[in-house]
Amino acid sequence: MRDIEERIEQVELSMMFLATFSRSYYSFYAIWEHLDSLDKDAGYLFPFKSICNALLGDTALSWCKVFGSNAEGTHWKSAAMVQDDFRKQLFQELRVTDVEFTAYWKEMKHFRDEVIAHFNVNSFGCNYVPSFDLAMNSAAVAHKLLRVQFPKNVNYTGPLCLHDYGKQVANKIIERLLL
Repeated sequence: MRDIEERIEQVELSMMFLATFSRSYYSFYAIWEHLDSLDKDAGYLFPFKSICNALLGDTALSWCKVFGSNAEGTHWKSAAMVQDDFRKQLFQELRVTDVEFTAYWKEMKHFRDEVIAHFNVNSFGCNYVPSFDLAMNSAAVAHKLLRVQFPKNVNYTGPLCLHDYGKQVANKIIERLLL
């Protein structure tokens, strides 16, 4: 019985970080679209650019908590019931190969490791930021695949679609900021 409870907890934690990723991803782009007007007249302070940088960092960290290192307790491999099925469905829905996803994973992990988590001046100076589109899509697919693993008696109350959820969060931010 404890194994089932632990598995449910692992799935919930992984899904929580995927939802956090979605919020940060969509919030970043919502603020970024209005960055010039939001930071207008702020001089050298750039408050909303700072918020965007923090959101970008949180986005990379949250994605890597589920897709980064196998040692993470919230890695999808710890949460997925059948790893091979999960991986196959993930790649099918994303329309990527294992090789393509691994190359992307290396980019994201390098960005997280060298720019966000540990400041490497050489990596920071190149101003390279990977595209987060595949990360967003993989988060949405993983969230969906993990959600269907819940036993019927689990009352899941979180988001059903991470794209819709992130967009709702972003809309609420812009609605409040641009009153």
